[in-house]
Amino acid sequence: MLDNLYKPILWKALSVPNSEVRANATLLFTDAFPVHDPSQSKEIIDKNIQKQLDTAMNLLEDPYPIVRSNAALGVCKILAKCWELIPPTILTDFLKKLVTELANDTSSPDVRCSIFKSLTIILDNALSHPVLEKLLPTLKYSLHDNSEKVRAAFLDMLIKAKAVRAAKFWAVCHMDHLLARLATDGPSVSKRIAELLFKSFFPVNESEKEWCSRCITLIQMNPVAARKFYQHAYKHTAPTNIIKLMLVIRRVLNSCIQANCDMSELNDSNKENSAMAEPLTLGKDMAVVSGLLEVVVILWRSVEKALKQNEETQKYIFAKFGNVMSKYFQALEDERCTVPLVQLASFMPPAAVPTFSCGVLSRLKRMEPGAVQTQYSQLLDCICCWGQAADVLELITEWLTEPLPKQGEKSATSRRVRIQETVEAKPDLALAYLEFLFNHISTREKILTLGQKPLKQLHTVLGNWKSVLYTHLSSTTEDPKSPSLETALKAFMLHSRLGAHLQHSVSEGRDYLLSLEHVAAWVAERVLPFLADDGQDSEESQRLPVQIIESFLAVCRDVLLVGLGDETFQRQILHLCSLVLVSEAGYLGIPAVLPVLKEVAGSYVPDDNDAEAEENPEDGTTIILGVVANIFQKIIELLARHLKKEPEKGKQLCQSAVSGLSDFLQVAQTWDRAPLSGVFSTVFAVMVVEKRYLFQKMTHPEEVITPESVEDMPPLSGVLLSIILKSPHVCRAFLREVRSSLESEAISSLLEVAAVLHILTVLKHAGSSKVALKSTATCVQQQLHTHAVTSSDSTGVQGMIFESSVRTLNHILDL
Repeated sequence: MLDNLYKPILWKALSVPNSEVRANATLLFTDAFPVHDPSQSKEIIDKNIQKQLDTAMNLLEDPYPIVRSNAALGVCKILAKCWELIPPTILTDFLKKLVTELANDTSSPDVRCSIFKSLTIILDNALSHPVLEKLLPTLKYSLHDNSEKVRAAFLDMLIKAKAVRAAKFWAVCHMDHLLARLATDGPSVSKRIAELLFKSFFPVNESEKEWCSRCITLIQMNPVAARKFYQHAYKHTAPTNIIKLMLVIRRVLNSCIQANCDMSELNDSNKENSAMAEPLTLGKDMAVVSGLLEVVVILWRSVEKALKQNEETQKYIFAKFGNVMSKYFQALEDERCTVPLVQLASFMPPAAVPTFSCGVLSRLKRMEPGAVQTQYSQLLDCICCWGQAADVLELITEWLTEPLPKQGEKSATSRRVRIQETVEAKPDLALAYLEFLFNHISTREKILTLGQKPLKQLHTVLGNWKSVLYTHLSSTTEDPKSPSLETALKAFMLHSRLGAHLQHSVSEGRDYLLSLEHVAAWVAERVLPFLADDGQDSEESQRLPVQIIESFLAVCRDVLLVGLGDETFQRQILHLCSLVLVSEAGYLGIPAVLPVLKEVAGSYVPDDNDAEAEENPEDGTTIILGVVANIFQKIIELLARHLKKEPEKGKQLCQSAVSGLSDFLQVAQTWDRAPLSGVFSTVFAVMVVEKRYLFQKMTHPEEVITPESVEDMPPLSGVLLSIILKSPHVCRAFLREVRSSLESEAISSLLEVAAVLHILTVLKHAGSSKVALKSTATCVQQQLHTHAVTSSDSTGVQGMIFESSVRTLNHILDL
């Protein structure tokens, strides 16, 4: 019955021109294999099956990747199911085709991926193992395939081969290659390599000493791979084994330090050290010692939740490591060892490491102002983990208050009471600490849970740095006693950032949004007057006001991005953007203004039920988006004006605005109605005007050249078209606006029609939106007909423009 049903459709479907039909038919065919009529003679059945095997081989050579992928899957199912029934020569042919050719199919990673996924099916048949054991080593370089999904599929196949004992994985891929890939690859691949190697480097059935020995071997072979391996180890064994490995590494480290430093007091008891009767001799190999410490940190972090659920075990671990931490710090002073030791200390309560914990804040105070992040990051993280973030915040506040103009004797007295050590104020370092605390989620959460009072005090102190910033703005000479410009600018930026964090985490009203609005007013009143264009010396004087505007608008953009800004805040920031653009050198603020416009517009992305904004002109959304469209129009005007005034600097300005323009147009295309539909009207209008101006300047017919790419267009048009061509959605929205303008007869003169055709021919050469492009070209054709009578017999530039337009139109319409 099945043979009769399949015969009229299946064999025809396997050879039709449509690749999707062939791909679907391939799956049906291989699932049904063998398709035959049992009532027929053996010779006919054998002949039919041979024909089907030949068809399967032909499908493996299909020109389309999807067909080859499905054929590989199907053939592997057939081989797994019928291995003992298929002649050895045919089996060999199929496997060679799969392993030597399709597994190296350079034209499609999907095919290569399909091969490895399919080979796991064959591995289920034990009869295939002797053959595959010889063939699989030829696939070893697939571990380094440039496609991540192929590497992952290859490792899944190796894991399966190891599980069914078809082949030894190290005979397929050398251990060095596996470790190198483990060290460099992403989570998807590294977790599979860790699974493959787990029993080799963490043999749970062996002694704990052997675990540690394997750990040291792995560190010596590839320390980065070792860290990656132990990050995934907890997935393959119980937390108890992880803790045992941590403790045995501790004993090895104790023995190492004792052997090299004669620190016999590290021995907790004779009994414990008798377990390590023959300690591993690490000598002075700090790379191995630091590697072991890093492994302990990684293992501890992986079982941290389990330890919290078992208080008794947690106390035991704290006691064991707490007893030796001070000696570790004394004996292992190398920086490679200090970093993991500080991390270990952060896992324990400060009482467990008293010697170290008492000195952390002092070390932060004594840090040099130019210290790099690696010198203080671990200490800050440590002190926050111990619940002492308030001490750091107090130190930061004091250091930032000291250099400011004195507010009165009272504040100075209160500072002297708080500071226990006589340490010079280091505002640069205070800001570096604060920035680190803000940039990391764990430390930021600790800071923001301290309550309003200390945070509000810090916010106020940071806000007071605006006076220092204004001094730098208004002064022509630098006062050596005054805080540096870089410090004042960083404090200003962090003041705004802290306000955003407090608005999100602490404030129930809009107090900190109001603070940001006050800063916006300060920028408008105090900073913008310095954004002047004074000729040759203006570039140096403009740098600081531009930096202030950029840093503040960047924070405002982030506030809008996370949805903290309400309508009032949006209005205030848009007003500031308008003031920036209309200032004397407002063009310099374009790269900072565009991301703000994108976020404001993005917060009003319409959905299917958002038709009310179009009908109600007084709606807040419509008004705000109208302002956004007007500001965008001003930006385009500034770009065009600057290109005309200073072409080279104008091109640089356009390039600096490309990212912002691209993001904004991507949001604007979601609106197919007012007010943001006017954005594409502005873009289209400036292209037409720019091209028409070039036509008007032409004096000889030879100057009329049809462009083929964005490089052949005028500067601003080229930049805008390159942005439009990046996104099919933006391109369709732009063509929709072009058609609308043509249908409304906003384009009337021959020069404007020719400009439109030049825009369309660039889109044509780029291969974008063919259907929409032809539809738009048809509208142009109607406009061009109106100029046929007056221009067809004309000579000179006008006649050449018309003839060129006709040829261009025919090219677009493929006539």
